[in-house]
Amino acid sequence: MIFNRSQLALALTMVCGVSASMAIPHRTAIADVAPGRYQHVLILSVDGLRSADLLDPALQPYLTNINSLRSVGVTYPNAFTTSPSDSFPGTLSYLTGAGPATTGVYYDDTYARDLTAPIVNGGNINSPKGTEATYFELLDYSIPADPSNPDPNNVIWRLDGGGYVGGDPTKPFVQGNYGLGSIDKTRLPQNCQSGICQPVYPWQYLNPGINTIFNVAHNAGLYTAFSDKHAAAYNIVQGRGGNSINDYYSPEINASVIFDQNGKLTDAVSFDANGFPLIAPNAHVVTDNTTYTKAYDDLKVQAILNEINGRNSLGTQSAPVPNVFAMNFQAVSVGEKALDGGIDNNGNPSNNPNATGATPTIGPSSVLADAVQHTDESIGKILKAIRSNSLLANTTLVVLVAKHGQDPRNGVGTLLKDNLIPDAINFHLRDPNAVSQATQDDVSLIWLKDQSKISDVTRYLRSLRNLPLCIGTSSGSTTSAPTCNPGIANVYSGAKAYQLGLAPSPNPDNRTPDVFVQVLPGYIFVGNPSKGKKIAEHGALFTEDATNIALVIGGDGISSNVKGTTVNDEVRTTQIAVTVLNALGLNPNLLTGVRIERTKALPGTGIQATSK
Repeated sequence: MIFNRSQLALALTMVCGVSASMAIPHRTAIADVAPGRYQHVLILSVDGLRSADLLDPALQPYLTNINSLRSVGVTYPNAFTTSPSDSFPGTLSYLTGAGPATTGVYYDDTYARDLTAPIVNGGNINSPKGTEATYFELLDYSIPADPSNPDPNNVIWRLDGGGYVGGDPTKPFVQGNYGLGSIDKTRLPQNCQSGICQPVYPWQYLNPGINTIFNVAHNAGLYTAFSDKHAAAYNIVQGRGGNSINDYYSPEINASVIFDQNGKLTDAVSFDANGFPLIAPNAHVVTDNTTYTKAYDDLKVQAILNEINGRNSLGTQSAPVPNVFAMNFQAVSVGEKALDGGIDNNGNPSNNPNATGATPTIGPSSVLADAVQHTDESIGKILKAIRSNSLLANTTLVVLVAKHGQDPRNGVGTLLKDNLIPDAINFHLRDPNAVSQATQDDVSLIWLKDQSKISDVTRYLRSLRNLPLCIGTSSGSTTSAPTCNPGIANVYSGAKAYQLGLAPSPNPDNRTPDVFVQVLPGYIFVGNPSKGKKIAEHGALFTEDATNIALVIGGDGISSNVKGTTVNDEVRTTQIAVTVLNALGLNPNLLTGVRIERTKALPGTGIQATSK
C-alpha cells in the first residue's frame, strides 16, 4: 500500500473535536441499515468551515439551514482533510478517494523536476528540466494590469477566464467560458521528454491512472456538473481524459470586478472602440472583502439552482439534473482571514500590525457572522429547491464538507517573512539557489536543487527550533546564519514523511516535496508582514484548526434510522468519494486512489456498498 494512514501525527499534534452537537438533539449512530440508492448527489464545500464552527454556540444563530441538514443526516465531528490542507489536495481527496501522496498533487503551486517551464516564461525544448507548476488563476487568459505597458507578470483576470494569450494585448482576445476554453496553454508547464514539448493540462498533472468520481459517473452514462473557484485550473477534477464533466462552470475568484447599476457583480474590464482594455478605477478583486465574495458565491448558487431546475449552469438551455454535482463557497474563508474578521479578534500589533480587531470585540466578528449567515441562507435556498421538487426530494443526497479549515481559529495569526526558511537553507548549503521551490502559507514545502541534501537540510531545520521565535520584522539572509526560529514545529522527510502518509515512498521523486515543514499553529508566511492583509491561513500539516473540518451527509431520503445522528469515529474526506459512488450504485473500486489506499466508506450512513 503506497499510503500509510497511520494517525501518529494526529495523535501527537492535535486535540480532536468535541463529540456532541450543541445545536440539535442526536442519537448514537447505528450500523449500516437498509440499502440507500440515490439518483443525485450534491457536494457543497464551504472553504474554511471547521467542525468546531458547527459546534460553537455563538455561531448557532447563523447555521439554521446547515442544522436543518444535520437533522436529516449524519454529522462527523472528527472529520479531517488532507495534510497539506490546501484547496487542491483537499478537493481531490473527496473526488478521488486518495490523498496527495497518491494523487501527486500537494498544492496548487508546486515544483516538477520532470517538466519544463511554460512558453510564456521562455520554456522550450532546449530548456532545463525543473519548473514551478502553477495551477491557479495564472492559467487563465488575462488582461495587462497596465494596458499601456503590458507585462506578463502583472495581469488581472476576468470572471469567465477570458483575455489575451500570456496577457499580451497584441495577441487576439480569447473569450473565456468559465472552463476548458479559459486555459491559456502558454502558461502550462511542458513535457518535453519525447523531443516535442507538450503542455501539461491540469488533469494530466495527476499521477498516471488517477481518476475521479466524475470519471466513474460519466463512464456509467450519468450526467455531471462542477463549479469551483478557478476557471482553468480546477479542470484538474475532470480526471483521466479531461472530459468527464458535462457542465463545468467556475468563475474566477481572483477576477477584478465591480457592481453594475443593478447591483450585479460584473467584470471591471471594458474595451474602447479599438478593443483596448479599460479598467474601472473602482475595481476590486473578489477576495478583497466579503461584500464581493458573497456576490461571487451567489453566481455559483444560481448555477446550482439552475441545474436543480433542469437547466444548464448558465440557465440558457434545458439540461438533465446532474446525477453528481459539486459547488464551492468562498465567503466564509474570506471572513475568517479578514483583518477585522475571524472569531475573538481583538487585533494584535505584535502579530499583525494591520489587524484592526473585530466588531464586536468578542466573536464572532460581524464580518464572519455575516459571511456564515449568507452562506447558510444560500444552502437553505438549495435545500428548498431540492425539497420542493417531488422528483428530487427523496432521491438526492447532500454532502456538506470543507476542503480545509483556517488557522488560527481564534485570535490573530503571526505573520513572518516568507524568505526565512528558504534563505536559512541557502545559507546552510552555501548556495543562493539551493532551494528550487518553496511553497508557503502556514506550512513550508521545500524542493531542493540537490536531493542528496535532504537529510542534511532536515536536521538543520530541526536545529533551528532551539532559537528564539522570529517576529514579523525578522528577515532571512543567504549570507548570515539565522538568529531566530521561523515558526518551525517539526520537519519531515524520507522515511518519516512516508510513515506519516505525506510521501508515496521513503525515496525522493520528481513531484513530492523533499522537505515538509510543520509550522507552529498560528504562524503564517507572507511576502511583506508589514503589509499583511490577513489574520489566518490554511495549508498546515496536522494542525487542528486547518484540518478538522465540517462534514455532514444528509437528505430527506436518508434512512430514518440515521437521521440526526452523530458518528464520533475519526474519518477522512477521502471516504466521501466511496460513499458518493455507493449512493449512486456505482463501484468505488473503479477509483484508482481507492484501490491504492484501500479507502472505506463513511460509517453510519445507512448506504450499503455496491460492486456494480
